[in-house]
Amino acid sequence: MLRRMRRWLELLSLGGLAVAGFAVGIAEQLGLLDKVAPKGVTTLTLIMVSGVVVVLLVELTPLRALEDIRDRLAGLDIDTIATSLRRSRYGGVVEVHKRFPDDEFAAHVAKAKQVTILNTWIPNLQRLEKELEAAIVDRRAEVRIMLLHPNSMLVGLREAALGRSDGAGNPFVSTGIAECLEILSRLHRRLAKRQGNLKVRVFNSQASVSVYRADGRYLVSMFLHGQLAVNSPQFQIEGTHDTVLGEQIQRELDTLWDIGRDVDLADWNRSIDMIRF
Repeated sequence: MLRRMRRWLELLSLGGLAVAGFAVGIAEQLGLLDKVAPKGVTTLTLIMVSGVVVVLLVELTPLRALEDIRDRLAGLDIDTIATSLRRSRYGGVVEVHKRFPDDEFAAHVAKAKQVTILNTWIPNLQRLEKELEAAIVDRRAEVRIMLLHPNSMLVGLREAALGRSDGAGNPFVSTGIAECLEILSRLHRRLAKRQGNLKVRVFNSQASVSVYRADGRYLVSMFLHGQLAVNSPQFQIEGTHDTVLGEQIQRELDTLWDIGRDVDLADWNRSIDMIRF
């Protein structure tokens, strides 16, 4: 109702100005303005200017409403609200990647104080080797690696799920685990006094997810049939203890770490042979 009345007021004001303009023009042509000039012209000008001001005031009213909305929004902490919604409605998921984002995770490792990787084996370990070394040497970061025991019965199950071998008839999964342990052993030798910051354990249990953690950021994937976990969609989760998924994933990491057995990287072959579950 108010909007309709405002619109009619605008139309009447504009109509009145238009009529006044025509009337002044006709009066000027007939010489009628000469009888009232200059005072008459000044008066008419003031009347028309006043009409324009009225129209502008009417038009500016909605703009004032927009300004009020803007002021109210400015008083809100949008980032805090967005974070709260992300944690309450999405459990901490902030993005989904089509496959593992090596460069992005490496950038997070470059700043992290705590790094944890849980996987059957880590096909992209060589791409992360330099960043892991820098994290330990430069920032004294704690790096924990969890791999499936290469002689576990679960190796065969994952092998069957992937449906392939290493090309020479050897078990693809156990070969991948051995390659990771060799890379980690070389890294261990280069760490010198920081060797204690790199901890590696093997487990003999069914891992439900693969996890790459850098501080409070997790990249989580699933063990799907026919493809590696790093080639599967990755759920990026934030929040170690204040999001539903972050807490659940961290609990899984802690559980597998407790189940696992330490690997002596100084002689990982001998250490693996001596581990019993």
